[in-house]
Amino acid sequence: MTRKLFWISALLSSFTMAVIMSGLISGYKLGFNNEWPAIWLDSFLLAWPAALTLNLTVLPQIRKLSHWLAGTNAVSQA
Repeated sequence: MTRKLFWISALLSSFTMAVIMSGLISGYKLGFNNEWPAIWLDSFLLAWPAALTLNLTVLPQIRKLSHWLAGTNAVSQA
C-alpha cells in the first residue's frame, strides 16, 4: 500500500465510520427530532478525530493480529 493510499484510506474510513456511528447513536439515544442535527454535529466533531487516531494507531496492529490468527503472511497481503 502506498503512503498516499494509506492516508486516503485512513481519512475516508474514519470519516465514514464517524458520520454513521455518531449519527445513529445520537439519534437512538436522544431521538431523531429537530435538535438531532446539531447534536449529531457535536458528536461527529468529537468522533472523527478519535476514529482517525485509532485508525492510524490501532488498526495496523489489528491487521497484524488478524494475519497471525489466520496464519497468513502480513507482508505478502499488504
